[in-house]
Amino acid sequence: MPKIKMKGKEVTIPKDGNSSSKFEELGIALSCCGGICGTCKIKVLKGIENINPKTEEEMEFQLEKNERLACQCHKIKGDIEIDYEEW
Repeated sequence: MPKIKMKGKEVTIPKDGNSSSKFEELGIALSCCGGICGTCKIKVLKGIENINPKTEEEMEFQLEKNERLACQCHKIKGDIEIDYEEW
């Protein structure tokens, strides 16, 4: 099963693919869960190819190539390593 790693912590994504609760376990604030507020912006350090493509909502934020909104990372098919700063 895929894992999300961040600052020495690691969580495993369950078979049902629910990554939202796993991002929250790592301390990432998922305020709106709709790609509107941007509080869950993360930097993907490794494994960006293991995440679904950017959504239309993310395109509006003009994110850098390695930046994503955690709430929009619905399908993670392999391990990723991320960084997060509360904005």
